[in-house]
Amino acid sequence: MGKDYFLYEKDEEKRIAFITFNRPEKRNVIMEEDFSFFIPLLREIEEDDDVKVLILKGAGGNFGSGADIMDLGPGTIGMSRDPKAPRPTVRQALFKERRMGHDAVSPANLNTMFHFCKPCIAQVEGYCYGWHFQVAAAADIVIASEEALFTHPAFRYIIEAWPMLVLIKTMGPRRASELLFTGRAFTASEMEQCGFINKAVPKQELEKETMELASVIALQPTDVLVVGKHYLETLRAIDNDLYAPNLVGCMAHLLSTYMKLDPGDYSVLRETTKRGAKGAIDARESRYPPKYRLSYSGREAKE
Repeated sequence: MGKDYFLYEKDEEKRIAFITFNRPEKRNVIMEEDFSFFIPLLREIEEDDDVKVLILKGAGGNFGSGADIMDLGPGTIGMSRDPKAPRPTVRQALFKERRMGHDAVSPANLNTMFHFCKPCIAQVEGYCYGWHFQVAAAADIVIASEEALFTHPAFRYIIEAWPMLVLIKTMGPRRASELLFTGRAFTASEMEQCGFINKAVPKQELEKETMELASVIALQPTDVLVVGKHYLETLRAIDNDLYAPNLVGCMAHLLSTYMKLDPGDYSVLRETTKRGAKGAIDARESRYPPKYRLSYSGREAKE
């Protein structure tokens, strides 16, 4: 799919651009072949004088369910699906971790999202999980529908260390700790209360609310918006919540890939190899009480 995953449109009259994550039949999961098209598109929008504001949204009722679980392991930290294969040496693993830390997270390069130099609004509905959750964390403003759910499923099998300090500062240390230790999904109401999102609205009002906000922002001169965004980014960099914590995150991520699994522990590599993506996700979620499950159907199940 590649380039077609990111549907790009712009309203030249309102000077608002739209990127729509477009794989609705799979809840907008992002695949490895899609990532390389994201950064050039963001750069194009930055340099386009016809655009003042960017809105990110998802097709088909979901913002996005994150990256394909089948890409985890061999495609990220170099772990083989073959249980008899030797693990990477610490230095080999650290090289990969540093590249992910520098790119946060390679190859998606979420640092580019953090450093995007125009106002960006995430229009969130349905699932906002994994990579898409990190994208929402990088947006300047998040407007969500009331039924939206937020988490990073990777917390259920690894320390997903990027962008942890950003999450601590947007969710608060208590909520961020709960996310890290349980990996549970947070509701839009909870995320509004802790400050991760700006506003939760009924689903039917989501687009209207987002467009109204974007249109008000677009009343400002372009230079004021770009300089203002750079100013906010500079203050965040001084406060060290962007790059330096990623280097620390390398070590947390690396250590958790070398953890010892006790009998009965969930192993994402083993389960994806044995059961495929759906089977591995079902096996993971069946371990949790319904209210801690990540799918809408799982959350509605009875004990």
